[in-house]
Amino acid sequence: PTSRPSSAPMLSATPRLLQRLPRPIRRTPLGVSSRHGGTPMRHRRWGTPSPPATICSTPRYALSNQPFSTVQQLDENDADISSCRFVASNVTVAENGRYVSLALGPSSQQSTYHASWLWSNDPQRVLLPSGQRTATPGHWSSVHGRPRIQDAHIIYVDIGDKSTSDGTDEPTIGSEVVQVPGQTPKDCCHPLAIYGKYPPWVSAKTIPRDDRENSANARQYLQITWDTTDTSNMEDGYTTVSIYDMEWLRRFQYNDESRYQHREKTEVKPMHAIRRDGPPLRYSTTSDSTYNPMEHGEDGLIHVDYQTIIDTDGHILADGLFTLLNAVFCDGAAIVSCTPQPTSPKPAAGDIEQLSEDDLPVAKVAKAMAGGELSHGALYGSIFHVRVGERNSNNVAYTSAPLCPHQDLAYYESPPGMQLLHCVAMGSGVEGGESTLIDAMAAAYRLRELRPDSFECLVKCPVTFVKQRDGACMTYRRPHIVLADDGDCSKSSSMDGEIIAVHWSPPFEGPVSLPPNDVDKYYEAYAHFERMLDVSLGDGSDVLSQYANEYTWERKLSPGEILVFNNRRMLHGRTGFSAAASVSFEDSQRHLVGCYTNVDDTLNQYRVLMRERELHSTDSGVTTSILNVGNGTNIIP
Repeated sequence: PTSRPSSAPMLSATPRLLQRLPRPIRRTPLGVSSRHGGTPMRHRRWGTPSPPATICSTPRYALSNQPFSTVQQLDENDADISSCRFVASNVTVAENGRYVSLALGPSSQQSTYHASWLWSNDPQRVLLPSGQRTATPGHWSSVHGRPRIQDAHIIYVDIGDKSTSDGTDEPTIGSEVVQVPGQTPKDCCHPLAIYGKYPPWVSAKTIPRDDRENSANARQYLQITWDTTDTSNMEDGYTTVSIYDMEWLRRFQYNDESRYQHREKTEVKPMHAIRRDGPPLRYSTTSDSTYNPMEHGEDGLIHVDYQTIIDTDGHILADGLFTLLNAVFCDGAAIVSCTPQPTSPKPAAGDIEQLSEDDLPVAKVAKAMAGGELSHGALYGSIFHVRVGERNSNNVAYTSAPLCPHQDLAYYESPPGMQLLHCVAMGSGVEGGESTLIDAMAAAYRLRELRPDSFECLVKCPVTFVKQRDGACMTYRRPHIVLADDGDCSKSSSMDGEIIAVHWSPPFEGPVSLPPNDVDKYYEAYAHFERMLDVSLGDGSDVLSQYANEYTWERKLSPGEILVFNNRRMLHGRTGFSAAASVSFEDSQRHLVGCYTNVDDTLNQYRVLMRERELHSTDSGVTTSILNVGNGTNIIP
């Protein structure tokens, strides 16, 4: 291939409009009839006739082994370098055809997209409406080698003058109407809009380069022409051209700066943590208009009225549910207030424990949060009661003793996501019994700054979490702190990774099995972190216990309140409590009704509600990103 002269047309081919270049007749796009009256071919993997927009065949590219001799670069007339409303200002193709480089944004930041990445994310290889890929890298790598790019152009399309398309019409040669991927929702990982208000494919007019500034609806696309030098073994229907929405490419760019910016939006830091004396510090510094510090109560948590989540007829109210989920995923915890006392049309002996899930407000809220189901009920039941003497006190929670900060069920491979505790009784004679919370992920971030050696030890040394008693035998080994592995081998230290999980439950830890030289280091590191997490272990005279004093939330719950918190991110506990012998039985009772939800189901519910409210919108320059939830991964996109 040679450099394209500046007079070459902007559009050489599209997913539905391939110029009739001097090549064999059999090179017809999948699902489009040939010039000799061919019929739509059947896809080798899925077996159903489909248009190219809906499904694509297995690899069809002839992949040349000959090196490229030139660099394909867009001249200044091919992109708008000065206008900020266009995403890209320049595109170049590597000499070997293995990648393209785009200059993105006002600063023309360079972002590389490899041919293999583009091939794997070709919009034509997405099955509608499911969004599944229909071809994967294994199909080409073992036969023809990696894909190579012959040419790349930035094209402009008037998306304001469009119609939806299913990709089945064969376009007229020389037509100005082209078929391109429609705009995608801002949380969409697919290169096509497989859900939401936008169509996956649109037919729209191309804009001449001289007129693009005059079009308010001009949208940029990247057109890739694949190298098809060797076609001797190719089957009918292979794709020669792919088109990508430039805004979608910008959202998923993977250069170092973009990954750093993404991490800044998702990693939990002390500024995100609830505190003893007020809401998280980010509310006093953020410019994000979706954060309203006035929503927080005097205790520093957001309070949501029960009847804004579940109405009097038992129906779920989306606005109140979203407010609750947003508070929990932003701050780690929230309070549901004004919760009715559990009642039943047919009460059994007046004991709340005899009520079904359908009669318990805490279960109604939890099911609303998770899309209909509770979780993790094997050991203690789907609904559990935290009160003295429960289940023969087979857990320290069923006593009046203090509980150190911990996560529940850390010995599970996948511990609970959310925990809800409904205070149904807190007698006036109860002394103590305050609930406590501390953000473990934020504390781990600060530990890395204060004690980097201890942080590294807790990342590298696995600990055994254990639950063994009559009827239970569960163990699981994992490190206390988990970092994201982003594959960057150039980092100065492996400890620079993003914190994506913390596992901490001192009452349920067994003997460690470590190399002898690491044992003392581990326990010293453990002690450092524990002093940051457990306010009862220090007096605030050192930086570690100072952190615990500042960031431990502590308050006695009142009847009618549900404490909702992220069990993967937050540690919870309580102070010890007692009641004088002279106090009546009713006034001596401390009774919480609890349950769990699965983190994936709850996060899914939150993200769907967030999508509906378009909180991911970047149109105003403001992006609301979800903080890591502590489930061992970071949020994408």
